[in-house]
This record gives sequence, structure tokens and C-alpha cells, in this order.
Amino acid sequence: MTASVPAASAFDLSVVIVTFNAERFVGACLDALHRETAGLTVEVFVVDNGSTDTTVALLRERYPWVQLLETGLNHGFSAGNNLALPCCTGASVLLLNPDTVVQPGALRGLLADLQAHPQTGAVGPRLRLGDGSTQPECARYLPTVRNLWPWLLLLDKLASRLPLTTFAQQANQNPLHNPPHHPPPPRWFDGFNLLRWRRDHSCAVQSLCGACMLLRREVIEQIGLLDEASPMYLDDIDYCRRLLDKGWQLRYVSSSDVTHFWQQSTQPRRAGDQFALVCHSIWLYLRKHEGPAAARWFVAMALAAATVRAPLALLGAALPGPGQANRRRRAHIALSMGRWALRHPKRPPRFGFAGEAADKQNSRSGLAPP
Repeated sequence: MTASVPAASAFDLSVVIVTFNAERFVGACLDALHRETAGLTVEVFVVDNGSTDTTVALLRERYPWVQLLETGLNHGFSAGNNLALPCCTGASVLLLNPDTVVQPGALRGLLADLQAHPQTGAVGPRLRLGDGSTQPECARYLPTVRNLWPWLLLLDKLASRLPLTTFAQQANQNPLHNPPHHPPPPRWFDGFNLLRWRRDHSCAVQSLCGACMLLRREVIEQIGLLDEASPMYLDDIDYCRRLLDKGWQLRYVSSSDVTHFWQQSTQPRRAGDQFALVCHSIWLYLRKHEGPAAARWFVAMALAAATVRAPLALLGAALPGPGQANRRRRAHIALSMGRWALRHPKRPPRFGFAGEAADKQNSRSGLAPP
């Protein structure tokens, strides 16, 4: 999909925020953004995906400087961004989640890093969760059949039991394979999320998180809009892959902090279905970039992982005591992953997105989603 972005850069920065029932977060997000963009010429687009709470009323009353675009329906993250991107006239474009708070100096740090590295097409900050810990998704490797297997089996969680590794420690251990412009090399059990990496240095990476991603204008003009095949998840990773394929670089900026109240804005009621949607998005990504064989391997791996995880998770869920709710959540995840792997033709769980009606019709007709 090609973006029809206006040729002239009338603003220093364009910001796109997609909301859906985000009244609890969007105010703090916009207040921080307004503070951090003082002195810059900025346009802010908020695309509301059919919120049923007071999000729209709040935006109209307290933030008249925001350009509000209402869809009336929940079209998902990618489609929401794609509605605003063709309207952006800034030299740089920031994709920002409504459940984020840009910390002082973070945005200017991202802008400075993007300007200092002409071959860089996008930069991302250190995302900190509500408890102050670093969200691994802010900088990691692209998913592959090889590094997804330990992730499906939860073997990468072994890394969280080990001490976090600083860049200096990694460089001393393996200086030839760990130059300062790259993250630490992956381990066999931690090749996707890099849970052992302290993320204490800025460097080129393979993947950034769409919760806060600053894009060079030329990238959007060249690569186009986000892929709308999946309503949520991996659309940002897909865009990173397309950016890399065109010869651009991605950079993680460790000195820029953005708080991300991850998974709190959506209030997921079905943890298992949410994980199944992640699996479906990974399947779409692999089929698109690695080919049908890789996608089939992932389905087989997901089924095998569910077969291993489900009995143990169900046993744990049956045990009373502290942590039972979390153990039940793990059981739902394992069972939903297995159901998704067995489903043919492949389709994601239903979450109320606008495009699900067409997917349902395709399923009845025996057609796989595009």
C-alpha cells in the first residue's frame, strides 16, 4: 500500500495516535507530548476507532489543538494509523500509543539521533513499564522459525532468571562479535526478545516497537503504509522488516525514556485469545516474508508447544493458593494456542474489529484471509 504523503514538510513533526476507549490514558499522553514539543512546529492527529467511553468528548473539550479523525468502528492499529499518515506534512512522523507518556527530553533525543544518522529510517526509545522495568519489545531481533521455538516453549524465560548483561560485559566476553553498534548476540534460548540485554546503549537493531516509533518522512514515502492484514500485533515488526529490506537502518536510543502502560489500555478479558492473535500475526508475517514453508513450520511448532504446555498448565491451574489466577491464565494461553494451530483455514480469534465480518464470510466460503 502506497502512502500519498504531501511533498512539502510544513511542520517539524507529525504525530499520529490511535485511540480506542483510552480515556484513562490519552490525557496524560497528550499533556506530556504538548510539553515536550514546545518550540517545535507540530501537528497531532488522533484517530478514534469507535470508542464507546468518553475519549472523544475529552479530546474535544480539553485538546482543541488535536486534529480528531473519527472512524466510527474499530478498524485496528494499522488501519487507524493509515487513515492519518496521508495527512501528515511533518519532516518526521511519530507513531505513538495513547497509553504512553513521553518523559522529559525523550522526544528531542529521538529527533537528534534520527538527524545524526542519515541512513537511519526510524528510531525508538527505551520503553519503561509502569513499574519502571524495561519492556523488551522496545528493541529486539526479528522473529524467525529458529528463535520462535524456545519462545513458544517459554524457554526464553530462563534468561530472566539470569543476571542482566550490560554492553560492557558482553564486549569483554566477545569483542569480535559484539561491536558497539549492535545489541549483544542472541543465545539459543533467547534469540527473539533478548531478555538478558540490559539495553544500556544506543545501537542499530532489527526491530522497534510501534508504541513509540519516530519515522523519517522519506521512509513513509518510499515504503508506504502499514500492513492491515492483522488488526493488532506485528504490524510494527512487519514495517521494520520492510524498512530494512529497502536498505534503511533502525536505531534504539537508550537515553530516551517513554513510559508505556502496556496491556492496560485494552483491558484484555481473554488472555488466551490475545496470545492466539499474536500467533496468527506471526504466521502472517512469516508467510509474507519467509514463505509458506516457514509459516507451516510455525503452526507445527505452536501445536507441539501447546501439547507440551497445556497439561502442565492445567495441572497448575487446578492447584489452589497464591498465584492461581496467573496459572489459570497460562492454561488458557496454552489451550488457545493449540486451538489456533488446529484451526483451518487460519483465522484469528474474534475481538470485535470491523474487518472480522469479511474474514468470517471468507471462512464460510473456505477461503483463507488475504
